[in-house]
Amino acid sequence: MKPVKFLHIADIHLGATPYHHQERSKDFFRALHHVVMRYGVEAGVDFVVVAGDLFDKRNIEPRVLTQATVVFEELRAADIPVFAIEGNHDRSGHSSQVTWLRFLSDWGWIKLLEPEHQEDGSIVLHPWSDEEHHGGYVDYKGVRIVGSKWYGATTASVVAPLADAIRQLPDDPYTLLMFHTGLEGYLDHYSGALTHHQLLPFKEAGVDYLALGHIHMRYDEGGWIYNPGSLESGNVGEYVHERGAYVVEVDPVSRTHQAWHVTDYPSRPFHRMRLDVSPCGSPEEVVSAAERLIKAEWASYRPMRPTSEEVEKPVVELTLHGTLGFKRHELDLEAVEALVVSICDPLLPRIKYDAVPVEYAVAPGALGLDRKDLERQVIRDLVSRDSRYQPRAEAYGELVIALKQQAIAGTDPAEIAAFLSQSLDSL
Repeated sequence: MKPVKFLHIADIHLGATPYHHQERSKDFFRALHHVVMRYGVEAGVDFVVVAGDLFDKRNIEPRVLTQATVVFEELRAADIPVFAIEGNHDRSGHSSQVTWLRFLSDWGWIKLLEPEHQEDGSIVLHPWSDEEHHGGYVDYKGVRIVGSKWYGATTASVVAPLADAIRQLPDDPYTLLMFHTGLEGYLDHYSGALTHHQLLPFKEAGVDYLALGHIHMRYDEGGWIYNPGSLESGNVGEYVHERGAYVVEVDPVSRTHQAWHVTDYPSRPFHRMRLDVSPCGSPEEVVSAAERLIKAEWASYRPMRPTSEEVEKPVVELTLHGTLGFKRHELDLEAVEALVVSICDPLLPRIKYDAVPVEYAVAPGALGLDRKDLERQVIRDLVSRDSRYQPRAEAYGELVIALKQQAIAGTDPAEIAAFLSQSLDSL
């Protein structure tokens, strides 16, 4: 049996419009198209797996559906099947079980793999049926590809029954499991991620390659857990993380594989600058200092990743921080933004005001803390004022921060409520 090659991608987020700029929406399509053509079609892979979050929203515009079908038509023309699972951004609303992933699957663009959950909490994996466009796993060219769903706050409780379902399948081929969840320890303040130990039942059940998604940065652990990261950056913070896709070659006979993380495709560049306004005694001095900083930074600017003519212009973010020595309303942020535009000619300028007015100068630096530590301390102190929570103030404070991060990330309110309920039960 000859080696089998596949492409592992996740967190595509077609339809996303970061900063409400339509050109950014095109960036996500371009990234997917480049990766699929170069590392899928041209590389001659046998199949593609999408480990969740193909779309950015459950309700998508017609142009976004067109973007998806354009890419999948290229793969279908090359006789390369696509196996996918839902992510938290793909799933349906509470009143409907129909999703756009299900639509794509019913019309033959992809194969959406979903396990069947029983009333007793067990899971059954049915073989894929081309007639019914439904199933939990596929045996393809000597590789078994298993799907799952997005489970949110209940993810940890699903590992054991899903591992049991995999163990009960016939034969014992090289097995790939798609699972949309994060691995603990890779992002600060990220809640709901699983530990390596919690995922071990999958390995014990015979999973050789665990194809993760959800966290937008690359990581791998133990030679069997792989997360490629998102293809395109959603914001300035994500740009600094390594991300891309995995090209994997499998020897089904020996049940071994080699995985290469690939990043060589055009991606929108970002450039972040920070200006400490503390030394500036007037609004004019802030503008002058901003001009000097922008010119100096731009002279040495080089994009971290490959670009093309379509994505050459960067998103430029300038953050003003420190202690402002005058009234906030006196600062001309429009003049600062105009400097970014005239010097950098960006796709999009972003000016972030993160300074502390002098009258509120109990700033993070004055306490010897950064902003994250200060936030944690303030929340812990507030919680401690209630005698019911004082003995576990730190734990409750961490819970508040985790809830805040979920809200910022746009997590579904029902998921936040479930996470809160589960967390309170464990406190």
